[in-house]
Amino acid sequence: MTATRRGVLQGLAAAALTPGLAQAAAGEPSLKEAAAKAGLFYGSNSESDIATAPAAYRALFVEQCALFGASLNWKDLAPTRDGADPAHEPANTRFAIEHGLDLTGGHLLWFESIPSWFAALDDPVQIQAAALSHIAAAVGHYKGQVFAWNVVNEALKPGDGRPDGLRQSLLLKRLGPDFFSIAFQAARRADPGAFLVYNDYDLEMDRPDHEAKRTALLHLLDRFAADEAPVDAVGLQSHLALDGSSRFDEKRYRAFLAELASRKLRIIISELDVVDVAAPTDHAARDQAVADLYARFLATALDERAVMAVVTWGLSDRYTWLIPSNSPKYARADGEAGRPLPFDDAFAPKPAFDAVRRAFEQAPIRDAARRRDPSVK
Repeated sequence: MTATRRGVLQGLAAAALTPGLAQAAAGEPSLKEAAAKAGLFYGSNSESDIATAPAAYRALFVEQCALFGASLNWKDLAPTRDGADPAHEPANTRFAIEHGLDLTGGHLLWFESIPSWFAALDDPVQIQAAALSHIAAAVGHYKGQVFAWNVVNEALKPGDGRPDGLRQSLLLKRLGPDFFSIAFQAARRADPGAFLVYNDYDLEMDRPDHEAKRTALLHLLDRFAADEAPVDAVGLQSHLALDGSSRFDEKRYRAFLAELASRKLRIIISELDVVDVAAPTDHAARDQAVADLYARFLATALDERAVMAVVTWGLSDRYTWLIPSNSPKYARADGEAGRPLPFDDAFAPKPAFDAVRRAFEQAPIRDAARRRDPSVK
């Protein structure tokens, strides 16, 4: 898409939005504005079709977000072997591009999103060629519109027993551990201006399994460096929980972020939310507990200047993925709906919104880079 055409689309799309309802607080900065003042980028994903959602939700997205967490997964982009890759463009991705949001978070290689036709391949040459073709096609198609690609997503699972901590998955069996470095190299060729990310979860809390995963991640990053794989950043999903099963140790987490930064890597808080299944029924008390955890976590995370973006995994409680139909573990005993995000189900700001915005406003200022400098190797 040319810059001129994109500008026209943004102007037309902005004019079509319903004003007024989206404004979080008259005269107050949006999340993307507060983030930008610290050299950060803020965004969200959406579990619903934004274009057909209420006008207030559409306007809220454009007002609050600079980034959109796009669902660009291999299984969806290339459902058939002989079809185009990408075979279609998700409606939310179109909405984001038309409204000037850069894309982030699309998973190029993820063990949960392997096309059935790829899983059926048994020839090593065809297997590697198919994966490389997908990376080149997907990254090339969206070149210039992507802030960051998750080149490899959730490849670690120390509990599976491998010495390298990698997950025992069909993807690993088909491609082998060396291919992950090759994937980063292929993505760099396809779009030198996009940040290339390794993304994973369960890296935040003071628990033995989280500590084991942090250790495995650092070893994996050192392996990438030895392979000269062009990894620019680490995505830390950060699905936090108010369940009392673990604690967030600020010093331990801050030291972990420093370890990442010492490897000359950027950091993206890539899927932030707070699971509130064990929080009080009373909305005021629950909202404050959620906000307090956002505040504690972000105060620690944003103290590290290598953090360049924060993406909440949802903007409004109306469309959170943390619902019982996705997993019984997200069902509250009182039957109440979850309240894990910055805006409630009527798109009004909650204490979580104030906590996130305040964290941006208090964060150390860092250099912002919407696009990676291709001259930096």
